[in-house]
Amino acid sequence: MLSYQRGELTKWFWTFSKIVFPINVFLCSQFRMIFVVIAYLDVQGHTAGFLGLQIALVLVAIQNTLYVYDSNECVKLFGTIRNTRIAGLTYVIGDLAISAVKVTATIYVVRNGRGAPWTLAPSFIPGQCVGQLVDKVWMIFNAVLPLIISYNRAKSEYPLDIAITSEEPTYIGIAGEDNSTGESAPLNEGSYKIYCLKDE
Repeated sequence: MLSYQRGELTKWFWTFSKIVFPINVFLCSQFRMIFVVIAYLDVQGHTAGFLGLQIALVLVAIQNTLYVYDSNECVKLFGTIRNTRIAGLTYVIGDLAISAVKVTATIYVVRNGRGAPWTLAPSFIPGQCVGQLVDKVWMIFNAVLPLIISYNRAKSEYPLDIAITSEEPTYIGIAGEDNSTGESAPLNEGSYKIYCLKDE
C-alpha cells in the first residue's frame, strides 16, 4: 500500500493485490486443518489444508515477481533492473513448474485418499521415489530460495522509518492570574485547554 501511495506501482497491480490478499489469508487460515484432522484417520481432510497453503505460496510468488516488474526494482545482487527481472522470471517459472507437479500430486491425495502411483515410482536418484524428489525441489523453491531472495531485496530497499511522536501539550493559565509568558505550570489533572476559575 505504501508503494502504491508513493506512486511506485500501477493501479492494476494494486487491484490485483487487493484480490489476492483475502484469498491467501483464507487459504493460509485453513492450513490449521493439518493439525485438526488426523492424517491416519482422514488423509483427504488432512491434506486439503496443505493444498491450500501450496496454492497460496504460488500466488505469493507470482505477486512478488509482478511487484519487481511493476516497480522497476533493482536488487544489488543482480546489478541492473533487467538482470533483476530475468532472475525474478527464472525463479517464478521454476516455482510454477515444480508447484504444478506438487499441487497435482496433492490434489490426487485429496480426491482419492492415497498417493498418486507415479509419486511412488523410483526416481533417477537411487533410493528416492519421485514424490520425495518433488518434495525436496519444492521445498528449495518455497522455503530456501524465498529466504535468500527476501534478504537481498531487503538490502536493496530503503528501510521503513517508524517515528512515534506526540503533540507538545499546551498549558493554559488560570483565569485572573498573570500569564504574561503565555504558559503556566502544568495542572495536577493534566493539560487543559480552558481557563479554570480561581478558588475563593
